[in-house]
Formats: sequence, structure tokens, C-alpha cells
Amino acid sequence: MMEQSEISEVGSGNVSGAEVFRSGTEARAELKLLLELMGFEDAKIELFEQEEGEVLLHVESTEAARLIGRGAQVLNALQYVLNRIMYNRDRASAHCIVDVERYRERHRDRLLKEAFDAMERVRRSGRAVRLAPMPAADRRIIHQAVKGHGEVRTYSEEADEEGLKRVVVAPAEEQDGSIEDA
Repeated sequence: MMEQSEISEVGSGNVSGAEVFRSGTEARAELKLLLELMGFEDAKIELFEQEEGEVLLHVESTEAARLIGRGAQVLNALQYVLNRIMYNRDRASAHCIVDVERYRERHRDRLLKEAFDAMERVRRSGRAVRLAPMPAADRRIIHQAVKGHGEVRTYSEEADEEGLKRVVVAPAEEQDGSIEDA
């Protein structure tokens, strides 16, 4: 549980630590109401301050799988609805990240492993590696993980799947343009 005394100034525009705390507390109450309306009466919500004026609302529930949904569709929709509610209430409210049973943390770890495995394949083979199609937020994690490793670079390209792109991890100085699928 986040106490007001634990809040430091946050570097997101003019949003102060106290405003993040207030916004996060309101978001927790709204999320609790949404979860109850969805039938998750047993859900427990913890509030954590994140970087740049964001708050993390971590949910624990006996029905975590149902709350996450296939491909995190339920979790993503819940986060979207909560952020729309908060934005409509106060345009300066903190952005809310909703996580269930550390799903987003584990997903990020899998993406980082995929990025580092692809970098290693590129270093060994000298050929670019094309990753599976993924949403923009996942691509951003891959791009950020690879940035700063001078011998490789990343770029996004259109994928066959509607609305998704894929990340290509390539040698910094790509020779023959050949690409491997991951």
C-alpha cells in the first residue's frame, strides 16, 4: 500500500507526487467498483507509484486467468476503460497500469528474453532475425532492449496480420539483406 509520505515528486509535466497519490487512490476505488461489477468481489488491489506520473494497480484474485483473458484481452480492456474513466474525470490524472498476478511483469521478461535471444542469433549468424507480429507496446519493449547495443539495430515492418507489425533485429551494418524468421 502506498502512503502519501512515501511519494516523491514525479517528473511528468506538472503532476506532483500528491496529485499522483490522489489520482491513484481514486483509480483504485474505480477499479474496485469495475471489478465488483464484473463479478470479481474477492479482488485485492495494491497501489504503487511508477515512473513519470504513472500508477500501477496490482490486482490479486482467485480467478486471475479469467481476469487476464486470452492474450491479455480482458486485462488490456480493463486498463483502457479505467484510464478513460480517469481521463474524463480529470485530464491531468495519472496514467494507470493494471496488472494481475504480475502478468505484465512476466510478459515483459519473456519479451526481453526474446530480444536478447534474437540479438545473439544476429551476432552468431550475421543475418537479421524477424520476430513474430506483436502490438506496438511489445515492439517498444524490444526496441528499447536492443537500443545501445552497437552491433545490432531494430526496425519495424508490416506483418501479414491486420494491424500488427513485427520487429526485425539486424546487424548494425547489414550485409546481404537476408532475414531469418524467429
